[in-house]
Amino acid sequence: MKGASLLDHQPIIGIECHVQLDTSTKLFCNCEIQEGASPNTAICEVCTGQPGALPAINKKAISLGIRAGLALGCDLQTTSVFARKNYFYPDLPKGYQISQFDKPLCTGGHVHAELDGVTQQFALTRIHLEEDAGKLIHDPSSSRVDWNRAGRGLAEIVSEPVIRGPREAVAYMRSLHRTMVAAGVCRGDMEKGHMRFDVNVSVHRPNQPLGTRVEIKNLNSFRFASKAISEEIQRQIDILNRGGTIQAHTRGWTGTRSVPLREKEAAADYRYFPDPDLPPLQIHPEEIETARAALPACPLDKHLIDRDRKSIQDWCTRYGLNEATVSKIQTDAQVATFFEACVTAGGAPFEMANWVQTEFLRALKSTEGQWALVALQPTHLVELQAHVENGKLSHTAAKKVFEALFHHGGDVSSHIQSMGLEQVDDERMLQKAVDSVLAQYPDECQSYRNGKHKILGFLMGQLMRETRGAADPSLLKKILLQALQENS
Repeated sequence: MKGASLLDHQPIIGIECHVQLDTSTKLFCNCEIQEGASPNTAICEVCTGQPGALPAINKKAISLGIRAGLALGCDLQTTSVFARKNYFYPDLPKGYQISQFDKPLCTGGHVHAELDGVTQQFALTRIHLEEDAGKLIHDPSSSRVDWNRAGRGLAEIVSEPVIRGPREAVAYMRSLHRTMVAAGVCRGDMEKGHMRFDVNVSVHRPNQPLGTRVEIKNLNSFRFASKAISEEIQRQIDILNRGGTIQAHTRGWTGTRSVPLREKEAAADYRYFPDPDLPPLQIHPEEIETARAALPACPLDKHLIDRDRKSIQDWCTRYGLNEATVSKIQTDAQVATFFEACVTAGGAPFEMANWVQTEFLRALKSTEGQWALVALQPTHLVELQAHVENGKLSHTAAKKVFEALFHHGGDVSSHIQSMGLEQVDDERMLQKAVDSVLAQYPDECQSYRNGKHKILGFLMGQLMRETRGAADPSLLKKILLQALQENS
């Protein structure tokens, strides 16, 4: 975003999150949830809206909706109503969606999120239950519809428009995702659509009414959400700076940019009315208490933040690490578990933390967080560090072995031998490498002798390349300095 433009405008964001409830069957029928099933094989007359088919409420879905509300400190409504939300879309087989409108299951509540060491509180409007739509599959020659997902239970969590900027939005999303998974409401695999975010973005000048909002649909990646929000804020600012007007509409995200989809509908366009086939949903106090007992604390998100702080302090004391390092490692629970396994396997906490927060996180990012692609074991890292400490491997060579272990696993010593990376401390071999580099770079050598000592780093880099990173750096530097002095 262009900072100068933002000085005159303030963004405001509201977020709607669709959470797939972790049930074995759909919300209003007995169709089993079958992820990855062949198209249109997990459907029945109810979820496809056949004449005369009657819906029946899934009790577990209701209990998970209650649990979601308790986890976020919402007010549970003892009576809520399912309504028909009327609109035509190819992946909505009934021609309407069963949702909740003016009488939702939960109202109020907050999402708590940690940002720059401060706990922020974002107000919620409501949580309502509804059924999911199907999925359109596009190819160059046609568009097809898969109704397997139609009828799956969702909890839609709607925030107030109180989020200011992409960093707050992502902090909110991460906290909400973590809380729903910890509460057992949702499995949380965003690549499979278990949680999908719709963001409503507007900009306005300070002390002026809120601007016209534009919705970006179906974001299932925190990284994409940040990019999409940043781009939309700047797009609106650019239009306003040119004297234009923001038009309310819905946009989609391609992975690199947003594109317009359709005009934004208002509530009246959906012609809501209570579903005549479903009686009002009555929640008894015992159901609320049963759901509350399934949670370690209410609100759960705030409890998780408090637990994080305690865990960070415990790790600082136990492992002698600073808070920044611990926070970085603990951001991902699986990464934290991996680090602890490294220490349990005999690794020194400081050295293991260095490996994990640098090389390991970098390599994990290259797999887009897919742990199934990680072949590295904690014992590999402990052994690799031992080779560095006993002088068998240089740090540069160790990183190359790490890369092979991360992707392929195997035996550490075998990788060292096959890659020819065992550290060389034979002075005659190192002298040959130094002579070769001095012959290749006579001008740089003369610059060093003339007092430009920073060139030494360049020469050392060439020597490490010449020896494929296998040379003992301290011994190599000693031989290089002697050679430079002798030839002066």
